[in-house]
Amino acid sequence: MSEPSPYSLSRCFSQLIGRKVTFVQSTLTLDMKIRQMYGIYALLPYEFAIVVKADLPLLGSLAGALVGLPDSAVKEHLRANPLEELMRDAICEVLNIASAAVTTEGRAVFKKLVADPAAIDGVAGKVFQKPDHRSYFTVSIDGYQGGRFTILSPFVSIKLNPLKR
Repeated sequence: MSEPSPYSLSRCFSQLIGRKVTFVQSTLTLDMKIRQMYGIYALLPYEFAIVVKADLPLLGSLAGALVGLPDSAVKEHLRANPLEELMRDAICEVLNIASAAVTTEGRAVFKKLVADPAAIDGVAGKVFQKPDHRSYFTVSIDGYQGGRFTILSPFVSIKLNPLKR
């Protein structure tokens, strides 16, 4: 499975929120104390999954920009635990639209957002535990806080891919 490009991710998110979003390929960094969120996608037509792991402040910035909140208000909304419905719904919408950019094979369909990695089960749990591909990005957003964005995905053989026959 080829990796999503920084260009396609940057373009997708920039068009979505109407601000310049820049994805830069990076390397694995140790998890800091920044709260993480996990987006789970089904990869169709296969029985695979993709897991996106992202810093909550980054997802909050994308969601806040989508709904018109300034950066200071986003930070305030993200302090709530559990996450407020406005932010959770906006983050889910961002991840849903991002399904067009998180894979280059098949079609990704956003299934759910979780805050606890223990809630990642089934096929997605296997990908989360032992991904075949890991794509690491550092993301910046014009006027908002950026962060880290990671795509964890399985190996998809061309032989399994009915779209490339």
